Amino acid sequence: MGWDKAVVRILGRSARCEGDVGSRVVLVRDGEPRFEGTFFSSWSSFVPDYDHERLGWWRRRCSTSLFAWRVPFAMSTSLNHEVDLSGAVEIAPRVWWVGSLLTNDRLQCHVYLIEQGDQSVLIDPGSALTAPEVIRKVDQVVGVRNVRWLVCSHADPDIIGALPALEAHGLHPEARIVTHWRDQALIVHCGTQLPFWRIERHQWRLALGDRTLRFVFTPYLHFAGAFVTFDEATGTLFSSDLFGGFDAERTLYAETERYFDAIRSYHEHYMPSREILAHAVRQLRSLPLERIAPQHGQVIPRPLIASIMDRLETLECGVYLLSRDEPGLAFLLEANRTIHDVVDTLVREQHFAAVAAFLADLAVRNLDALYLEIWSGEGDLMLVFERADGFAGHPGEPPTDVRHVIDGGAPPDGTRVIWALRSPVSERVSGAAVIGFSTPTVIDDATLAVIGQITGLVEVGLEREVMRRTAELERVAWHERAVHDSLTGLYNRASLVDVLERLFRADDVQDSPRVAVLMVDVDHFKEINDTFSHAMGDRVLQHVAAALTQSVRPTDVVFRYGGEEFLVVLTDVDLEVAASVAERMRQNVSAPCTERPTVSVSVGLVLRQKDESPDLVMARADAALYRAKAAGRDRVIVDEPSPMKTGE
Repeated sequence: MGWDKAVVRILGRSARCEGDVGSRVVLVRDGEPRFEGTFFSSWSSFVPDYDHERLGWWRRRCSTSLFAWRVPFAMSTSLNHEVDLSGAVEIAPRVWWVGSLLTNDRLQCHVYLIEQGDQSVLIDPGSALTAPEVIRKVDQVVGVRNVRWLVCSHADPDIIGALPALEAHGLHPEARIVTHWRDQALIVHCGTQLPFWRIERHQWRLALGDRTLRFVFTPYLHFAGAFVTFDEATGTLFSSDLFGGFDAERTLYAETERYFDAIRSYHEHYMPSREILAHAVRQLRSLPLERIAPQHGQVIPRPLIASIMDRLETLECGVYLLSRDEPGLAFLLEANRTIHDVVDTLVREQHFAAVAAFLADLAVRNLDALYLEIWSGEGDLMLVFERADGFAGHPGEPPTDVRHVIDGGAPPDGTRVIWALRSPVSERVSGAAVIGFSTPTVIDDATLAVIGQITGLVEVGLEREVMRRTAELERVAWHERAVHDSLTGLYNRASLVDVLERLFRADDVQDSPRVAVLMVDVDHFKEINDTFSHAMGDRVLQHVAAALTQSVRPTDVVFRYGGEEFLVVLTDVDLEVAASVAERMRQNVSAPCTERPTVSVSVGLVLRQKDESPDLVMARADAALYRAKAAGRDRVIVDEPSPMKTGE
C-alpha cells in the first residue's frame, strides 16, 4: 500500500513503537500481524483501519493500556492528513475531540469528551451552532446519556450555548455542571435546569475512578471565573481560552512553532494584561503536560509546549496594545509596573542598600538619570546613601541645595531634581532625595506623583535604616573612645594586649623575628607640669604623640602607655631599621618650638624573639628604657638578648 514500515509489539499490557510518529504501522501480537493503522499524535495512539465497533472489541480484549504507550515524539506532516474530523478523534487514551468545524469561522470552538463509562465528562460543551455535531460524535463514542459531568470553564455562549440541546437529547440522570461560582452566576441565565457542582467546594479536584481531573484557577483569562482542567491520567490540559488561537486552516494539531502567530493575535485581543497572563502560565509550568487542548485553535503537542509558554509569558496584550496609541495610558501602565516592582523589591530584600540600588537603577533606566542620592538623619548626624559606598550610608554634610530643601525651601531648578523626605512617624522633614541629570531637567507632575508614591513606600525602610546605621556608628564611636586616649588620640593601654597578641601571632610564622617594640618616656616631664602648668604638660604630650606618629608608617602602632610613657610597635623590620626609626623619633620630639618647652625622650628598644610573649617583650623594653634614663636620658638603648634569653 506504499506506507512507511513500522511495528508495534504488544508485550503483555504494554507496547512500543518501532517507527516514527505519523507513520503507517502494523500491530503485532504474539509474533503475528493483527491490524494495520496509524500513529498520529504525540502520545502515539494507534488507530486501526476499521470501524469503532471493532476498535471497541480490540480494546476490551487487549485492555485500554494498549492505546497509551509512549514513544519518542517525532512530528510528521501526516498528523493532520490522517485525521478524519467528520467523526470523533481520540487525541489521548479515552480523550476525544468531538467538536465541529464551522465554515468561514476563524474562531473554531472545540469540545472534548473524556470517555469514562456512565461518568463521562464533556469539556466546554460548545455553542448552539455546534450542538448537533457534538451530540452526534458523543453518541459515536459513549452516548450522551452517559455524560455525567459538563465542565464549563467560563460562561461565554460558545461554551454554554449547547446545554439546552444536550439536556433535550438526554444526559445522565444525575448530570452536573462543573464550574466556579463566578461562572454559575451567569450560566443560570442560559435557561439550564441542571444542578451545579462547584470546583472551589471540592478542593479543585474531581475523582473519576482511574483518573482525576485537577482544576487550576486562571481568573480574568478572559473571564473573572475562568479556570482550566488538567487530566492527570493522560497529561492533557484542557486550557479553554488559554493557548487558543485564530485558526483558518481547519486542522486539529499544531505542527510547528508557527502556530504561535495564531496564539499571539488571539491573546493580544482577548487577554487583559501581560502580568495576569504570565501569572497563569507560571502556574501551569509545574504540571506534567503531554498536550494542551484549547477551546480555540489547535491541539499543542508536548514538544511545542515549552517554547510556546516562554513566548506567551512575555506577550504584551490587552490594555498594553491600547497603550501603543495612547501615551497617557502607556504612562499609567508603566507607572503601575514600576510601583509593583518597587513593592516586590521591598518585600524581597532585607537590606536597604539593595532597595536603594534598585531605585537608582530605576532612575537611570526610566528617567535617563545619572545618579541617585538619598540624605536622611537624626539630630546633627546626616547620612548620605549613594552608589559610591554601595548605598551603605555614611556621615556627610548636605550640600547647599539639599540643605535648602531640608530646611523647607523650594527645590532649585537645574541638573539636580530634589524633593523632601518625611518621617512616617513624626511627618517632619527628615532628609531629601536627589536625582542628577546631565542637563537641566524639569520632571512633569504625573511623574512626580509616581515618585511620590514610591517615596512613601520607601520612607519607612529608610527611617529604619537610618536608626540602624546611626546606632552602628555610635557603637563604632564608643569603641573608638574605649580603645583610644582622649588627649592624644593614640591607642590606649586597654587595647595594647589584644593588638600585641595579634601582631605577635603573625610574626611567629616568619622565618626570623620582624617585630620591634619601643618604650618611650618624656624626660623630666614632672618639671614641665610644675613649671609651666598641667595645661602646658598636656600640650607637650600631644606634641610627643604627633612626633611619634609622624615618624612611623601607617602599618605601625603607637600607644599612650600611661602618664608620660608611650609604646611603639614596628612591624616587618630588623634591628638596624628599628634603631634608625627610634633615633628619628627622638630627633622629631626634640625639635625646638616657641609655643612650648623643648623636650627630649628616652627610648628602650627590643626586637621580639620567636614565641616571646607580650609581657616578656615589654619587660625587656622597659629595662632598656631604664638603662637609657640611667645613662643620662635623651638617647636610644637597644636590648640585645643573650642566647640564654632567646631560648626562654
